[in-house]
Amino acid sequence: MAPKRDSLESGSPLPATEFPGAPLNERTATLALALILVGVFLAYLNTLSFQFVHDDRFQIVGNTWLRSWKYLPRYFTADVWAFQHPVFRGVFYRPIFLLWFRLQYLVFGLNPWGWHLCTVLCHVGVTLLVYLTAARLLKDRLAALFATLIFGLHPTHAEAVAWVSGVAEPLFAIFLFASYLCYLKNRSDPARARTYLVASLALYMLACLSKETAVILPLIIFACEFIWSEGAAPAGLRAWIQRARGAFMAVAPYLALFAIYMVARVLALHGFQHTKESHSFLSMFLTWPSALWFYIQHLIWPTRLNPLYPLDFCSRLDFGNVLPAIPVLIASAGLGFWCKRSPQAAVATIWMVVPILPVLNLRAFMEGRLVQDRYLYLPSFGFAMLVALGMRHLKLGPGQLLGQPAVQVTLAAVLALALGTSVTEETAYFANTNTFYARISSMSAGSETAKLDLAGMLGEQGRLDEALKIYREIWTTHPESWTVNYNLGYAYYLTGKLPEADRYLSRAVEIDANHPDAFFYLGLTKLKMGDIDSAAANVERAISIRPDADRRRFATPGALRGAWTLP
Repeated sequence: MAPKRDSLESGSPLPATEFPGAPLNERTATLALALILVGVFLAYLNTLSFQFVHDDRFQIVGNTWLRSWKYLPRYFTADVWAFQHPVFRGVFYRPIFLLWFRLQYLVFGLNPWGWHLCTVLCHVGVTLLVYLTAARLLKDRLAALFATLIFGLHPTHAEAVAWVSGVAEPLFAIFLFASYLCYLKNRSDPARARTYLVASLALYMLACLSKETAVILPLIIFACEFIWSEGAAPAGLRAWIQRARGAFMAVAPYLALFAIYMVARVLALHGFQHTKESHSFLSMFLTWPSALWFYIQHLIWPTRLNPLYPLDFCSRLDFGNVLPAIPVLIASAGLGFWCKRSPQAAVATIWMVVPILPVLNLRAFMEGRLVQDRYLYLPSFGFAMLVALGMRHLKLGPGQLLGQPAVQVTLAAVLALALGTSVTEETAYFANTNTFYARISSMSAGSETAKLDLAGMLGEQGRLDEALKIYREIWTTHPESWTVNYNLGYAYYLTGKLPEADRYLSRAVEIDANHPDAFFYLGLTKLKMGDIDSAAANVERAISIRPDADRRRFATPGALRGAWTLP
């Protein structure tokens, strides 16, 4: 009978690194992992009392597609926002994300605590998979535990875990990590290689259908295979070509699935990509240093987080966009030096850098939403492994605690306390609408997007005069914005100022004739003004744009916030 293999042997072909202290045994590691998972759950326990906020009120409360299974085919043939904007050409093709919401609606209805519980449990599940992955990549249980602790309690995850609509991050990550683990088992267990490969491919497709970022897995696998094959061939250009060929063969099945996914996506969204801003590629390139510096800062020092950050496109080369490039280049050089000395650091860097690449396509996002903390969910895994590797090399004096260098265990305990406290603080503003918009107002007061959010909140609270004041202020600088004209018109309609409502709603439908809400409220305005024919024509136009809508949905207070809530 063959001896049982250690779990750390089933993974990457990298040799184990010698760290200070005795190797951690499996039983102790399992107990420590259980404590970390419980700690992560407790850190987010307060979210179970939170309400639906921000996009939750549209994607969940106002989403008619979650009410019946008859809409299931639409999950796979349209953008996730098509339930609200059926002719809007979006960029979010996420059928499994919508299916996840549908299942939760069946179980919990519109009780927020159940949705929050599922989101927290999803994050705990990802944290477990992070340990299993890190243990195989780093070949050291204690380093894997450190990485798991940092990942599970990293404060930038607050947005993805405390906000129900942010669950797309842990949802796709749970499938992605499971796929990657099956890939590792496929390459280390020849007897069941085919079974693991099929499982890995199936999980990869589920990840892609949960969120677009998952498409980067083949690139991660290619880079890992390329690193792991170093030394298998003689040095030189020929060796590089040979290693690249071997890595390509490893990812070929994933690339075939990627092609199938892209065809389905293009058919569903009626195109490859529909940019939200009319900025040039040069402007996007000039903005990259600021965006990358933002993500580096928030990985290292994640405090005073905010749903909206006032980062705008850079239109020209100047000191403002050159300055952030300096620390970005320094960090890149430091990582490059470390990667040459440590294959484990190289793999960790791959996991940190590659998942950031899709969100550098800044033209896919709206102004004022170019960077988001939730986009660091997957990259933080690579960052956590890098920090864990650094921690495992610390050794100050002969002191030991629990059989390990005392400085490492003490540092881990301090990190757990600091990160857990920070998570509690950073999740607090997702508690309800008031705390959410109070945070935005206090930290992004000058942002046009923040002003729109604040005006929307005031309108929902019935403080229409205050909302109108903000909308009029924004209109002076954005008179051709559909969003501003629509919200102004709707607010005037609610206050009974029909001529003003007619003016702005009419302008809104001239700017963009694809939004049913504007036609619906223009029709109601015309009706109250006595223009029956025009009223009927506009309401019929609204129904033709969105024939499956519940007519009561148009009259909800949330309509005041309009289409600018898109993520």
